[in-house]
Amino acid sequence: MNTILLKDSALNSLWNYLQSLSLSAKDSRWLADQLIMNAERQETKQLVFTHIDEDFLPSEKVLSRVLGPVPGNIDIDKEIDLMWKERAK
Repeated sequence: MNTILLKDSALNSLWNYLQSLSLSAKDSRWLADQLIMNAERQETKQLVFTHIDEDFLPSEKVLSRVLGPVPGNIDIDKEIDLMWKERAK
Protein backbone atom coordinates (compact mmCIF):
# COMPACT_ATOMS: atom_id res chain seq x y z
CA MET A 1 0.00 0.00 0.00
CA ASN A 2 1.15 3.50 -0.78
CA THR A 3 2.86 5.36 2.11
CA ILE A 4 0.75 8.46 1.47
CA LEU A 5 -2.44 6.42 1.78
CA LEU A 6 -1.21 4.89 5.04
CA LYS A 7 -0.40 8.33 6.43
CA ASP A 8 -3.78 9.70 5.34
CA SER A 9 -5.52 6.73 6.91
CA ALA A 10 -3.61 7.19 10.17
CA LEU A 11 -4.42 10.91 10.23
CA ASN A 12 -8.10 10.20 9.56
CA SER A 13 -8.13 7.67 12.39
CA LEU A 14 -6.48 10.18 14.70
CA TRP A 15 -9.00 12.86 13.72
CA ASN A 16 -11.92 10.47 14.35
CA TYR A 17 -10.45 9.60 17.75
CA LEU A 18 -10.04 13.27 18.69
CA GLN A 19 -13.62 14.00 17.67
CA SER A 20 -14.83 11.13 19.85
CA LEU A 21 -13.25 12.74 22.94
CA SER A 22 -15.78 15.61 23.03
CA LEU A 23 -13.11 18.12 23.99
CA SER A 24 -14.13 21.49 25.39
CA ALA A 25 -13.33 24.60 23.37
CA LYS A 26 -10.48 25.36 25.78
CA ASP A 27 -9.00 21.87 25.41
CA SER A 28 -9.39 21.97 21.61
CA ARG A 29 -7.59 25.32 21.53
CA TRP A 30 -4.78 23.91 23.73
CA LEU A 31 -4.37 20.89 21.44
CA ALA A 32 -4.31 23.12 18.35
CA ASP A 33 -1.71 25.40 19.94
CA GLN A 34 0.47 22.40 20.81
CA LEU A 35 0.31 21.10 17.23
CA ILE A 36 1.14 24.52 15.80
CA MET A 37 4.09 25.02 18.16
CA ASN A 38 5.43 21.57 17.27
CA ALA A 39 5.11 22.30 13.53
CA GLU A 40 6.88 25.64 13.95
CA ARG A 41 9.74 23.99 15.87
CA GLN A 42 10.17 21.41 13.11
CA GLU A 43 10.18 24.12 10.43
CA THR A 44 12.93 26.07 12.18
CA LYS A 45 15.21 23.13 12.94
CA GLN A 46 18.70 23.78 11.71
CA LEU A 47 21.67 21.51 11.39
CA VAL A 48 24.42 23.01 13.53
CA PHE A 49 28.01 21.86 13.51
CA THR A 50 29.29 23.17 16.83
CA HIS A 51 32.79 21.83 16.23
CA ILE A 52 33.36 24.08 13.20
CA ASP A 53 34.54 27.60 13.93
CA GLU A 54 32.31 30.37 12.61
CA ASP A 55 35.14 31.89 10.57
CA PHE A 56 36.32 28.54 9.12
CA LEU A 57 37.00 28.58 5.39
CA PRO A 58 37.17 25.27 3.52
CA SER A 59 40.13 24.54 1.26
CA GLU A 60 40.04 25.31 -2.45
CA LYS A 61 39.81 21.57 -3.12
CA VAL A 62 36.60 21.35 -1.10
CA LEU A 63 35.20 24.54 -2.59
CA SER A 64 35.79 23.20 -6.10
CA ARG A 65 33.44 20.28 -5.34
CA VAL A 66 30.54 22.48 -4.27
CA LEU A 67 27.98 22.84 -7.04
CA GLY A 68 25.90 25.60 -5.47
CA PRO A 69 24.07 26.65 -2.34
CA VAL A 70 22.28 24.03 -0.29
CA PRO A 71 18.48 24.40 -0.58
CA GLY A 72 16.92 25.91 2.51
CA ASN A 73 13.90 23.60 2.53
CA ILE A 74 15.67 20.35 3.42
CA ASP A 75 13.90 18.13 5.95
CA ILE A 76 16.87 17.20 8.14
CA ASP A 77 15.13 14.34 9.97
CA LYS A 78 13.99 12.82 6.66
CA GLU A 79 17.53 13.06 5.25
CA ILE A 80 19.01 11.38 8.33
CA ASP A 81 16.45 8.55 8.12
CA LEU A 82 17.24 8.12 4.42
CA MET A 83 20.96 8.03 5.18
CA TRP A 84 20.51 5.22 7.73
CA LYS A 85 18.24 3.26 5.38
CA GLU A 86 20.83 3.50 2.59
CA ARG A 87 23.61 2.40 4.94
CA ALA A 88 21.54 -0.59 6.05
CA LYS A 89 21.29 -1.92 2.47
